[in-house]
Amino acid sequence: MHRYLVVLITVFAASLVGIPRATAGDSPIGHLGDTLRVDTGKYIADVTVSFVQPVDPPPGFGYNRVGVPVKSFPGSAVMRADVAIHAISMPTPYQMLTDFTFDGVTPFGDAYKSRPSDAPDALDAALANAPTGSIVRGGVYWEAYRDPVSTVVLLDKKTGYHLAQWNL
Repeated sequence: MHRYLVVLITVFAASLVGIPRATAGDSPIGHLGDTLRVDTGKYIADVTVSFVQPVDPPPGFGYNRVGVPVKSFPGSAVMRADVAIHAISMPTPYQMLTDFTFDGVTPFGDAYKSRPSDAPDALDAALANAPTGSIVRGGVYWEAYRDPVSTVVLLDKKTGYHLAQWNL
């Protein structure tokens, strides 16, 4: 009886505290070319994803399956999304670098994490110094080894919250 009571109190307390849930309910959803406002309470940014297309692997991308004649990866490609971000309100110039990550999602639910590269136009390099009022532009790269990217999702790196989404 005592254990049952402890479990019941723990579950009740956890429901009062409010366990964060991964949801896209309040995040903006648009199409390529739409500018979506991302407001997390500590920073505000207008983010635009212009296009997503296959490209040659950028410098420093590392190993990829492009050109590898393997039956399970026939349509492998490195995909690049062109992203522009207007920093409306930032507590620090590097806040977006530490918080933003872009995932490429396929029509069948596979999600590709963005990969770092040494490309001169990489978005991560531009986000290293993006103070309030600045506009930065760059590329986000994924290795799409199964299906092409059909949705670009902006996530918070630390919490995993869905901040914005662009459908192709």
